[in-house]
Amino acid sequence: MRKWKKILIITAALCILTGCGGAASESVNTVSIQNDGKIEHTIVEQFDRNYYDADELSEMAKERVDRYNAGTGSITCESVESGSGKIVVKMLYQSEADYKKFNNRELFYGTVGQASQSGYTLSGIVSVDGEAIDDAGLETFADNHIVIVQTKNGEELNVRVYDKILCGSENLTFSGKRDALITAADAETLSYIIFQ
Repeated sequence: MRKWKKILIITAALCILTGCGGAASESVNTVSIQNDGKIEHTIVEQFDRNYYDADELSEMAKERVDRYNAGTGSITCESVESGSGKIVVKMLYQSEADYKKFNNRELFYGTVGQASQSGYTLSGIVSVDGEAIDDAGLETFADNHIVIVQTKNGEELNVRVYDKILCGSENLTFSGKRDALITAADAETLSYIIFQ
């Protein structure tokens, strides 16, 4: 029974959308988009050493990654660390396709124009100052980069990009020039971050 609990906790941790970067990565799940298209992903979960061993969880995470990579994928479990009552799992995905497949979550990275061509409809976009941006205003961002991420019911997620954020979804709190926090919602949500 104890082994199944361990498997469930590491699987849950690996299936939560997140990423690396800055101080936020140690307290909140974070997804970081790198300018070479790689995705860093940090998962922060509560951890009780009385029931689980960090080395065993690390081994299970690496085994799951190895199984995925045996196909056509390319991801790395960078580290599994515990301390201060939490466990932090750091992952590196070579592409958005690897992230989507491994986590069974929506993630798009490209330009606003490419997102539109891929069928995404952007709505509820506001500037970092909170001003609504209409369709005509969105057209001016066609060549800018966008990240579209899916979060599950009740999930909070920090998104870090490699350049200055220009605007994004209404459910974001802009916590710096390159960070946006997706507020937990009562349903699955797609959030948009547009940046230079």
